[in-house]
Amino acid sequence: MEKFIKTIKEFLLRPYLYLIILVIGTSLKFYKLGNRFFWFDEVCTVLTVSGIDFNQYYELIPENEIKNINYYTDFLHLNKQNHSIGSQLKGLFKIATLNPLHYACLIFWHRIAGDDTIDYRLFNVLVFILTLPFLFLLARTLFKTNLAGWIAVSLYSVSPFFHFYAQEARYNTLWAFFLILSNYFLLQAINHNKLKWWIGYSIAAILALYTSIMAGFLIIGHFVYIMIFKKELRIKYCINAFIILLGYLPWIIAIIHNRAEITGALAWHSVFSPNQSFWKLIAGQLIGFTRIFGAFVEPFSSAYAYLLFYNKLPGGYIELLTSVLILAVIISSIIYVLKKEPKEIAFFLALIILPLFLFFYISDLLRRTGTSFIWRYHVISFIGIFLFMVYFLSQKLRQGKYLYSGIYLGLVIVGILSILSTSRDRFWGTHYFCKANVEEAQMFSNDRKPLLITDFSFPLELRLGGLLTVLNECTSENIDILRASPDIKNAKEKIPEKEYSEIYVVHASEELIQNLKLQFGEKMDSLRLQDQSWFKFWQIDY
Repeated sequence: MEKFIKTIKEFLLRPYLYLIILVIGTSLKFYKLGNRFFWFDEVCTVLTVSGIDFNQYYELIPENEIKNINYYTDFLHLNKQNHSIGSQLKGLFKIATLNPLHYACLIFWHRIAGDDTIDYRLFNVLVFILTLPFLFLLARTLFKTNLAGWIAVSLYSVSPFFHFYAQEARYNTLWAFFLILSNYFLLQAINHNKLKWWIGYSIAAILALYTSIMAGFLIIGHFVYIMIFKKELRIKYCINAFIILLGYLPWIIAIIHNRAEITGALAWHSVFSPNQSFWKLIAGQLIGFTRIFGAFVEPFSSAYAYLLFYNKLPGGYIELLTSVLILAVIISSIIYVLKKEPKEIAFFLALIILPLFLFFYISDLLRRTGTSFIWRYHVISFIGIFLFMVYFLSQKLRQGKYLYSGIYLGLVIVGILSILSTSRDRFWGTHYFCKANVEEAQMFSNDRKPLLITDFSFPLELRLGGLLTVLNECTSENIDILRASPDIKNAKEKIPEKEYSEIYVVHASEELIQNLKLQFGEKMDSLRLQDQSWFKFWQIDY
């Protein structure tokens, strides 16, 4: 029996088990990659990569003129457009965005890999794979053991949170890559104090900022850490911080120039704001930490959130129990590191988390918003929590604590099950109106030859991207679109008689709807999609 236990202990200290889990987790990144609905944010990614601002699109698309659906869906196939790399990069600099580097990378990617929707998601799968060796090096450098590196890459590969964003055409996976790279280069610069590592850190930090401005909170944490624990490196770090600031300065100027548009684009955060109090905002972020390893459900669909915010629990008992257990392990790992390990390690990890945690907490209290619950913004904090767990588990496994090998395997199993569940769900993680978008697309595709009248408005001012989300889902090419001005005159004259089987008014402003009602009278009736009582559009019997 002792020999068997010794064999198991030796096996857990070798890379074989972790390599198997790593291969499984990485392979799952390709599982049903194109299944999930290509939702509004992803459509906007493609439009932004073109380098054309939404207002410019409105200038390009003729008003009060009928175009076939292919004219619109071709906007999402950039290789069909006559864009040059220079024009796309130049246009991107003028667009109000806080994530320019992701779009800049895709400018080159769609020319290499293709411009179908799945191709944009494949970029993140590639970045995810490139992240793994640097994560291994980060964990090994930080915790001085290969075991920590293997635990890190294996858990990262089956993390439901990081899996989800590896399969979405957004910036989060690229951001995680540069955050991990920044931490690794800083540790190497601290340990070896060589110019190449400081240069690497400055470049990685600048690229992290260009991927998301919130990377600044990681730099703040690094600054505080150096000021407290590495006094001999203060001057060097300040020089590097100044270089990082200079490197990001062009985009700071662009942000200031477009500040009104950016502020308006972030106004929706106030909608995502439950009945908050100071302790619920903290609890909201703690819930998010469990999503790194546990069932990756939407913020206000989780049993944990229902119990916290609505004081009721409509099922989901297994998910709630799993979340509570994972949170207990996370808290235990933080306490363990803070109490028993050198302060330099403990505070390095803590200062990855605290700046962003406090920012969201204070910001939500002041702005009355709910960004504490929008988990995709918390990548920095999630990486810090992840590293706490890696260190905790690696220490316990090295000590031969078999309970913790069970915890590790439990996290792996829960992660894989969550990945399989979310990958099969076509609408997971997208806004509640995505099912309505698909119902729209199916209805238009089933009609013989419909005409859609729109002015790119409603719902929630989604503009051109909202309509393209629907059109991208359509399977018929016998669909025409009339882009109408809200004050269009003699709309009947724009529509050829007896050519269209159905005429719909969709994604239209109230001004356009009232205008068409005056012109068509009783021939214009309101419709609602099945089970989508809030989503209203119109049909013209003409």
